[in-house]
Amino acid sequence: MKALVLRSPEQLEIMDVPRPELSAGQVLIKVSKCGICGSDVRYFHGENPWAKQTLGRHVDNPPNIILGHELTGVVHEVFDKSDAHLLDKRVGINTFITCGRCGFCRNGQENLCENTKHLGHGQGWGRMDFYPGGMAEFCPAFASQLYELPENVTDEQATFFDPLIAAIHAVDVGGPKPLDKVAILGAGPIGLLISQFAKIYGASHTFITDIAAENIAIAEKVGVDYPLNLSNGSKCLYELVMEKTNSLGVNVAFNTVGTSASILESLKILKKGGTLVLMAAKEDELNIPSLLLSGERTIRTSSNAMYTDFPRVIELVSAGQVKVEPLITHRFDLSDALKAFEAACNKSKTGAVKVIINCQL
Repeated sequence: MKALVLRSPEQLEIMDVPRPELSAGQVLIKVSKCGICGSDVRYFHGENPWAKQTLGRHVDNPPNIILGHELTGVVHEVFDKSDAHLLDKRVGINTFITCGRCGFCRNGQENLCENTKHLGHGQGWGRMDFYPGGMAEFCPAFASQLYELPENVTDEQATFFDPLIAAIHAVDVGGPKPLDKVAILGAGPIGLLISQFAKIYGASHTFITDIAAENIAIAEKVGVDYPLNLSNGSKCLYELVMEKTNSLGVNVAFNTVGTSASILESLKILKKGGTLVLMAAKEDELNIPSLLLSGERTIRTSSNAMYTDFPRVIELVSAGQVKVEPLITHRFDLSDALKAFEAACNKSKTGAVKVIINCQL
């Protein structure tokens, strides 16, 4: 089968690789579509975002990772007869499974399990010739983590389930309440999805910032109240937030950028008693003026997602409460996957927000 393989950092190749062999609890997916995530780009550059986010340390990636964890498709083959009812079903795919045995799993914190197996990531699988992922004609998946898709949910919409569960978990961590004011720094896919969940949770004012005009235009389409383009020299975020909140600040801020400067800006706009949720951190060390933490302000981080988030986002997409189509800017066939990655890695030039690969040649 054809697959896009990360041979080593910044070495991608479209290859013929063996079709995955199934083991207990697995099914084989004939992949329809797969999105390119920001973490795929980070893997491409030699980072390991899962380890940094979950383990709190860097772990080297193995060679030959088939990238992709934003996939959907049809069940083509099953290992266990008890899963035969899934054959030929179009499914949403929760692409991670945890050990179920560690203290985190037993305490309902499976998002923190160190023994996670995750499609498109090289950790947790032991030693393999090719680590499975969704940017391929076929991909293994965990039968217990499949959900038959409603007829009104398209394959392209289903590629967003993975970023949607990350976004909804982050919003749960931040805990916005009805009539809260919410700011999001960074209008990439996760930020744009967080903005919509904040509205669903009852936020009365949403702010979002970015330096890309394309992303700000999408923010307007998905209902952000105050999208702010930081590249055109207009009003800064602090001024805008103070103007619209009677100089009180926002109740919750989500930072998807991760630079020290953006984190400090997030704290400056935070109301007393407010919460900042960090989705990323670029620098190893962060210096914060102590006064920015006064007034019972809280900093939290968000890691991965929960099993229960997956059926929630399916229902929200099916009900039309979350818009994902405006985020799609580029589409490529698997045979042009190298061009797809080039577009995703050079967003400032290409205007890419979400790139989707059609995996059936």
